[in-house]
Amino acid sequence: MRSPFYSTRNKIGFNIVDKLVKQSNLFSKPLFHFLLIITICSIVYSNTLEVPFVFDDKPVIVENPIIRDLGYMVNPSEAKVHNGHFEYESFRHRYIGYLTFALNYWIHKLDVTGYHLVNLAIHILNGLIVYWLVILTFRTPFLNSSNLKGCLNEIALFASLLFACHPLQTQAVTYIWQRVTSLSVTFYGLSLVLYILWRLTSKKTSSFAFQMPILFYLGSVISAVLAMKTKEIAFTLPVVIFLYELMFFEEKLKKRLLYMTPLLLTMLIIPVSLLETDKLKGDLIENISEATRVDTNISRWVYLLTQFAVIVTYIRLIFFPINQNLDYDFPIYNTFLTPEVFLSFLLLFSIFSLGIYMFLHSRTRNSTYRIIAFGIFWFFITL
Repeated sequence: MRSPFYSTRNKIGFNIVDKLVKQSNLFSKPLFHFLLIITICSIVYSNTLEVPFVFDDKPVIVENPIIRDLGYMVNPSEAKVHNGHFEYESFRHRYIGYLTFALNYWIHKLDVTGYHLVNLAIHILNGLIVYWLVILTFRTPFLNSSNLKGCLNEIALFASLLFACHPLQTQAVTYIWQRVTSLSVTFYGLSLVLYILWRLTSKKTSSFAFQMPILFYLGSVISAVLAMKTKEIAFTLPVVIFLYELMFFEEKLKKRLLYMTPLLLTMLIIPVSLLETDKLKGDLIENISEATRVDTNISRWVYLLTQFAVIVTYIRLIFFPINQNLDYDFPIYNTFLTPEVFLSFLLLFSIFSLGIYMFLHSRTRNSTYRIIAFGIFWFFITL
């Protein structure tokens, strides 16, 4: 027969275990993870709030009359009349980014702290979008039965913190003008997430036209437009969404193309905005070539050859973020058979081939292979 002391001790032990279980459940909750992401990011970047305006910050923000008058935001055409060609062209292509700078200036003029706080808030939001993207990806048909779902929230937390706190993000957060990149990424990720939400919920009702989830789809298209009016890097967004559709959802190809049509049409926004109406009467091909050229005097071929070595540096910095530099000085390579170019090409080709291999072997429901393949393709497409 057990003593009363034994029973009491057991109750106390069970209570302690029960409390520990509840606490562990709390630590795995998304809300706790959100607070953790916000807190850690705030601490990591807390020493950037007083960094002064540098480089492009000065002509784009400090010396730019466009952001000092909210009237230009309401009537953008007026900016062309009263300001220089460069300021107007950049403003026209990246209107949403300039709008945030104008609001910053309206609230606290040239106090850098306010600009940095907005940059930090955007970066934290991007980290939360990454978390959300991971959660939703494991709800797709391909990954819904993955054995990784048991630690899904922890995977999402790790991915989010890795993205948000990686040393490579220093420039995106600290350099104020880089807000156009971070904000474009916000709309980029939001568009993808809203598309996934629409795909996950659209089958729950019979009518395509009158279902509530259509708001997710409309939000995805609107976010795509906003991304492209923030920075031109968003041009690849519809391609990434289509890749995601092919890799994680199941549907007939005709329906997939129908789903993608409005998003694919948004790809016209950037090319059309790059072509000035008053130049269309001239040599269209020459105009397109000039509008899409990187700001350099070297030829496109030489630029491409040099980029092979640059991209390898990007990859190296992902895994070994040491000796970072704000302005790298890469030598110009003129021939493909230069060892640095050829070996870099072989490495990049091997990585891309690995992505293809993993995709083909993931058809047997190997979720890890499919995730890695998608990540490799995402890297090359967005690059």
